[in-house]
Formats: sequence, C-alpha cells, structure tokens
Amino acid sequence: MKKLKIAAACCCIVLLSACIKKKKDDFNRTEMLNSMYTMVVQPGYTGLKDASTTLQTTANIFLSSPDSASLGNLKDAFYVAYANLQYVEALDFSSESALRNDLNTFPADTAQIDNNIASGSYNLSTVNNLRAKGFPALDYLLYSKSLAQTISDFSGSTNRKQYLTDVVNDIVSKANAASDWWNANKTTFVSAAGTDVGSSVGMLVNDLSFEMERNRRERVGSPLGYIGLIYSGSVAPQTTEAYYSSYSKEMFLENLKGLAALYSGAGGTGFDDYLIHLGADYNGTPLADEISTQFVKVRTAAEQIPVPFSQAVTTHNAEMQTLFLELKKLTVLLKVDMSSQLGVIINYSDNDGD
Repeated sequence: MKKLKIAAACCCIVLLSACIKKKKDDFNRTEMLNSMYTMVVQPGYTGLKDASTTLQTTANIFLSSPDSASLGNLKDAFYVAYANLQYVEALDFSSESALRNDLNTFPADTAQIDNNIASGSYNLSTVNNLRAKGFPALDYLLYSKSLAQTISDFSGSTNRKQYLTDVVNDIVSKANAASDWWNANKTTFVSAAGTDVGSSVGMLVNDLSFEMERNRRERVGSPLGYIGLIYSGSVAPQTTEAYYSSYSKEMFLENLKGLAALYSGAGGTGFDDYLIHLGADYNGTPLADEISTQFVKVRTAAEQIPVPFSQAVTTHNAEMQTLFLELKKLTVLLKVDMSSQLGVIINYSDNDGD
C-alpha cells in the first residue's frame, strides 16, 4: 500500500510538472490574422496590382515606339513588378490568389516561347505554356539579346509584339484577380483562426515552409547542382531565376523579405509573437529568436554573394553552398519546429528527406 501511495504521488508530480511546462494556447489568433492581412497581405497584393498596371502601360509605350528609352522604362517596370510578385508569391489560398505557377515557373521554356511567336497561335492557359509566360517569359524576351537587337526584333515582328502584349496582359489579369479575391475574402481569412488543416494559420505555416523549401531547392539548390538534398557535382546556371536579366539575387532577397514579413507580421502581430506566447524553446533558446536569427543569417549569406547566382555557382561556389546550408536550417525550423509547436500539420509532400 505504501509503495502504491508513493507511485501515485510520483505520477501526480509528473503530471503537475507537465501541466506547468505546457502553457495553455490562448493566443489571439484572430487578432494575429487580422494584423497579417492589414500589414502584409493587403498592401502586398495592392503593390503587385499597381506595379503590373505600370508594367502594362510601359509595355504599350515601348511597343508603339520601340527605342532605347522606352525599352529602359519597360525593364525598370519589369523589375518593380517582379519584385512585388516575390513579396506575395508564397500565399497559396485559392486558384485566384495563387500566382506562383502562373507567373513564375522558371526556368523559361525558350523553345516554346519562340515557337509561339513564330506560329502566332497559342493559349497561355494550357499546361505546355506554363514556362512560356509570366515573368520568366518577359525575362527572356527583354534581356536575352543586346539592346539594339531587342529593339530591332520588336520593331520588325507583329507576332513578337502581340506575344509581349499577351504575356503582360495575362500578368495584369492574374494580379488584379488575386487582389480582388483577397479584398473579398478578408473576413473568411481572419475568421478561420484554428490550427487544423484548412485553417488560415495552418495554410500560412504550410505556405511559409513550402516557399522556403522552394528557395532552397529551386532558387539555390538546382543551380548549384543539387537534386533535392543530393549533390550531383554539376552546376546548372541556366536554371536560375531571372537568368537573362541577372536579377536572381535581387529576386531571392525580395522573396525572403516577403517570407520574413509573414513570419514577423511586418511590425504587427506575427508567428514570432505566437511562439513567444507559447514559450516555445529550441535547445535552450526561444524558438522565435532562433528563427528570426536564421532569417538574418540567410539574408546575410545572400548579400555576401557579389554576382548573380548564375555566375556565383561557378565563381563563388563556397558562398552559394553556405547559402544553401543556411536555407536548409531555416526550412527545418519552419517546417518541423514551428509547425510542431503550433500544432500545424504540414500537408504537402516532398522527397527531400527534411
């Protein structure tokens, strides 16, 4: 009997200890989602919509009078619109608001683009044109040849002019539809404040993780020669994002800025606040701080690469390898540690082993 009483007392102590360590999840997720919408989502999509409209205007001016000045203005507008896409690319909440596949599947299929222009007959909504539209297509059309040759090509080809018009109009249409969808669905987004599959919190955590994984896998890993986490030993510079314009580093940093804003709430309430509220720990360090620090490490690693990624894989391979490893660490922190602490299931699949 005495042994039973001692055992029962020990069990109570263990249970009490567990209760003390496990803080109740009474965080106001509705407030967090409202803050994220106000500080990140709404301004992000409005920025893309406005930048796409400017892109369309400058494209029309260039096509009506192709010269170095109008082409320069079009390239400037391309950069701004592409950067704005990067900021919201991770968000994948509906067919209307998800822009990653339609506007930024890279590398571009240049043969398909050339065939479309030559034939003058194409449908940009079909699967075979997924790599022949969006910003990768503009990157090829505006930057793959010399300034003089680009102007000459557009001056002498009605089909080429029409293709540029159609690609830009498609970008504008998709950007407007995404912005309109978010404007109409704010209440739905904010009210789905659980952590289960299909909740806004669950979808945001998945989107953050997936996009960070895409950064590691496609923006950095593939050019370096990685297939998933396996190193092939052969670099593939032609697979970099924004290959022809050489804006791979800049677009990567814009994308990272958008992901950091989603995590931190961009000055409002974010996932870092949620983790702090839960007392989430990572090897004796607050998990929120660990993730924030790792975002900085990734940004710093990218900023220290002095040339476009397409060149860096050869000339600054060690720095690119460092960036890859820092991205791998950040991916695990988001996909494994943060999701576990928040009780969110990662519901997309990959074969990378992380």
